[in-house]
Amino acid sequence: MSSQKKKRFKKLVQPQEVIVWYILPAIRRAITNSLIEDHHLPQKDIAQRFGLTEPAISQYKKGARGDIDFNPDIVNKIRGAARNIAEEGRSAPHEVQRVLQYIQNGGFLCEFHRKYGMVHEGCDICKT
Repeated sequence: MSSQKKKRFKKLVQPQEVIVWYILPAIRRAITNSLIEDHHLPQKDIAQRFGLTEPAISQYKKGARGDIDFNPDIVNKIRGAARNIAEEGRSAPHEVQRVLQYIQNGGFLCEFHRKYGMVHEGCDICKT
């Protein structure tokens, strides 16, 4: 879909909807790819750690889910989260939440909210 069509279909959404529809799947995708590529974990193991099915992990791997390009700061947090999961045995949902909090607290949520939802001029809802 062209960017013109995407803009036309934007609707007024809460930041939480952007998180659920776009950001969380993208975080899971990025962590999954790091676990596979950097830490050589099998999809079955990753699925168990996330509490997801292997087909869901396969879709993350193929890029069918969670198609967001993160900035380098967020990518570093994601790689750290994958390392924590693979090497320290930390909980995958906990690490996803840690990355999400970084996105929210770092002011990055506004960027995604503006990109994926229609917002009013001067909107600062992500900061409150």
